[in-house]
Amino acid sequence: MEFNKKQTKGILRIIFISILFYFLLKEFGIVLSGLKYLWGVFGVFAIGGAMAFVINVPMTFVEKKLLNRFKKLKKAKRPLAFVITLLMVVFVVYLVMFIAVPELASTLQMLIAELQKLYDRLPQIVADLAAKYNLTEETVNSLQIEWSNISATVIKAVQSIASGVIASSTSLITGLVNIITQFILAFIFCIYILFSKEKLGRGCKKLIYALFKENTADGIVDVLHMANRTFTNFLSGQCLEAVILGSMFIVAMTVFRMPYALLVGVLIMVTALIPIVGAFIGCAVGAFLILMINPMQAVWFVIMFLIIQQIEGNVIYPKVVGNSVGLPPILVFAAVIVGGNLFGVAGMLVFIPLTSVCFTIAKAVVELRIEQKKISKEKLK
Repeated sequence: MEFNKKQTKGILRIIFISILFYFLLKEFGIVLSGLKYLWGVFGVFAIGGAMAFVINVPMTFVEKKLLNRFKKLKKAKRPLAFVITLLMVVFVVYLVMFIAVPELASTLQMLIAELQKLYDRLPQIVADLAAKYNLTEETVNSLQIEWSNISATVIKAVQSIASGVIASSTSLITGLVNIITQFILAFIFCIYILFSKEKLGRGCKKLIYALFKENTADGIVDVLHMANRTFTNFLSGQCLEAVILGSMFIVAMTVFRMPYALLVGVLIMVTALIPIVGAFIGCAVGAFLILMINPMQAVWFVIMFLIIQQIEGNVIYPKVVGNSVGLPPILVFAAVIVGGNLFGVAGMLVFIPLTSVCFTIAKAVVELRIEQKKISKEKLK
């Protein structure tokens, strides 16, 4: 049996992919070391590109929707849009760092003070219980805890931790300097991408058409356009959904006179950026804060959260975010779990639109294959 040129290429391609897959499995440690080395060399560019992609979403909106009407600006539109976007990001960081964090710190201080009061009242509580239940002195003594031993143990643990921190202070400072340096370089690369994105896009398109056949290049360009559109729609939709959800909590908590309305609203607004599970993290923190003030209001807050969550899940999310990714709920949930296990919060944000792109491509391939095989619709029901 003789093979033609096309069949030979297909067989060689399968053999090459099989050998490569075997090597990746067998020498996984070497592959992982190689990936770490590549990240050390090109990580700054990857971070800068990710920053540019995220910033480009609100920046494009500001440039085209808000500043496009001012024709006198001309070349100043993009720098002005960049500055406005950065101010928006700084404002969000300010809300979190200078409103949420100090409020959380004061609440923790209050909790520590309450625990100290409870510790001071503990002997009296034990005496009252002994008098109420007629406990003997031996039973009371057996219930007493050696607080001095516990305090000594805690002090030793704190001292050992402190000595370890002091000993590693040099490496911590060096690591911090490296992180700041990488961030500055990534930010400079991000600015370069944002201010010359059209030129870079044309250059990448020319490179694709130069390396591949025209039909293959058309397919690659279509997939890249679809990926960009899906990621952009998901990111903008997720941000809009988080703002709507946080605003709903601020209004509802203000109407029902619950404490920490602004703080909890901002926390939920930030944590809701994490798909599916983010709002529940904000709810847990909010319920804990309110519990320190009024336990009954904390219960009502959880009930209010469940009601708002139902409205958000059935009305807001499908309209704002669901249509932008076009994924079945089960795949959204799977993408969040897999992405979270692999790369944490960043993985949750990336894997939903990435899964959407793969799902769209797979769906198109399946429909094309079914159409080529001329399978009737009745058999697919």
